[in-house]
Amino acid sequence: MEEKYASEDFLTRWLAGELSKEELEGFKASDVYREIMAIDNAAKTLSGPKIDVESALSRVASKNQKAQKEPKVKRLWVFTAAAACIAILFAGYTYLYGTKTYSTGIGEKESVLLAEGSIIEMNSNSRLSYKRFNWEEDRSVDFNGEAFFDIKSGDDFTVKTSQGTVSVLGTKFNIKNRKGFKVQCYEGSVVFNPLDKTHSSMELTQGMEIQLINGELYQKQFSQNTPDWQNGFSSFSEQPLSEVLDELSLQYPIMFNLNDLDINRKFTGKFTHNNLENALKTTLEPMGVKYHISTDKRIVTLSE
Repeated sequence: MEEKYASEDFLTRWLAGELSKEELEGFKASDVYREIMAIDNAAKTLSGPKIDVESALSRVASKNQKAQKEPKVKRLWVFTAAAACIAILFAGYTYLYGTKTYSTGIGEKESVLLAEGSIIEMNSNSRLSYKRFNWEEDRSVDFNGEAFFDIKSGDDFTVKTSQGTVSVLGTKFNIKNRKGFKVQCYEGSVVFNPLDKTHSSMELTQGMEIQLINGELYQKQFSQNTPDWQNGFSSFSEQPLSEVLDELSLQYPIMFNLNDLDINRKFTGKFTHNNLENALKTTLEPMGVKYHISTDKRIVTLSE
């Protein structure tokens, strides 16, 4: 029944004032009508032109009555107007019920201010999306990449990732969801609910982090006040060279020619995000790895 009310033919008849009393009563009791009215009410709060559905109905119905006394060719104008009204309604529906998406490219960072005042600072090559409508009652986002979340107190705030959800009330935390997965709590507390049900939910308080490595969850303490990437560098502690090269490729638009190089060797150190030559020197030279940068600075060839 609801599908009938959402059809273009039915909405055209509604806007043209051609519904029977029974049809109109049934339509006004439907979820479709309530959603359209919600769009109308929300549109009245926007700074752009207001959409008055009842007024549009009245105007179209009036023109339709005039058209009944005129040649039928005039009726085409009525349906053109009705189609335009439907287009506006569906555009409003798509906008309000659609998804807002933010993304960063290689070497880019971006801060996102949410409606209730929360701030999400995104690291390079990250993607964030959420539904525009009903945000205050459903504060949830889909996320992939790395970001620092500064969440205002209020109803539950949920971050959905490929490895599980992170839920909070009001807190500051960092999520890294790339090939690996890590959550660090900088203030307040967070709860991680893994998709893999062989693991239990875990609560993190200030100074605690969890990391997913080869399907296993590890928990430990950390002492930083802010994530390293917010200070313009990436740091590593006994991590494979492959992860270091991946991170370099996120911060700089480069590709590596490995030449059978052993990339499983461990690296401890850091590199800056604002100077490619310096970043390569500080990560590769201590490991005895030679490198050559192509003329266009896009390819880095490595050798022993």
